[in-house]
Amino acid sequence: MTFLKKAVFICLIVLSGTFYSQAQTIWTGPKITFSKSAGAIWTLEGNQDRITDNVWITRANIQGLFNIAQETSMASNSPIGTEWAYGTTSDLNNLTFDTWLSTVSRPPNSVGRDMVLHLITDDIYIDIKMLDWGERENNTHFTYERSTNQSLNTNKYYSNKVKIYPNPSSNFIKISGIDNTESFYIFNNLGIEILKGHISNNSLVDIEKLRPGNYFIILSNSKTYIQFVKN
Repeated sequence: MTFLKKAVFICLIVLSGTFYSQAQTIWTGPKITFSKSAGAIWTLEGNQDRITDNVWITRANIQGLFNIAQETSMASNSPIGTEWAYGTTSDLNNLTFDTWLSTVSRPPNSVGRDMVLHLITDDIYIDIKMLDWGERENNTHFTYERSTNQSLNTNKYYSNKVKIYPNPSSNFIKISGIDNTESFYIFNNLGIEILKGHISNNSLVDIEKLRPGNYFIILSNSKTYIQFVKN
């Protein structure tokens, strides 16, 4: 089996996580911490947890969480495209899901408690725990930790030699550290191939038509993949 086939096979198999009767996908990768500080501008990418192309969690200077990928402010059913439950993915079949606000009732009460976030469109389940919540208007902030897509956290195909820049980028990326022209393949964070072609050292890859979000590029010859952000 070629490197590319192995890499994609590993990514897709691990990405699939554990499947239940309804083919849910569970992210079991290492926990990351996301924080939106008080006074931070929520329309900036760095203050949005862009979990998938469909769900970008943030919070404005008032109210609670919402999905800025699909709505401009919080509503009673925010974050749109998500549902929540107290518990962990290890007990998924026994959990009862509802909107975020209906589940937590008062957001400060959720601090320190295990929860599961369901991304409805992507059908992904994520373990999540609120670590901090600031209530005061115009000084709102929050911090949570959550599980990640395990296939995108492996360093099995990481190379210190190969670099990608600029990252994030809105129109093109360059890759340095390539010795010879080789094939590249770009996948989104669901493991779907989006773009492919050939690249040589420091040549441009046009990503202008990609939707904003997280991607990874596989280089077949140098046996490397690198994550990048399209903004």
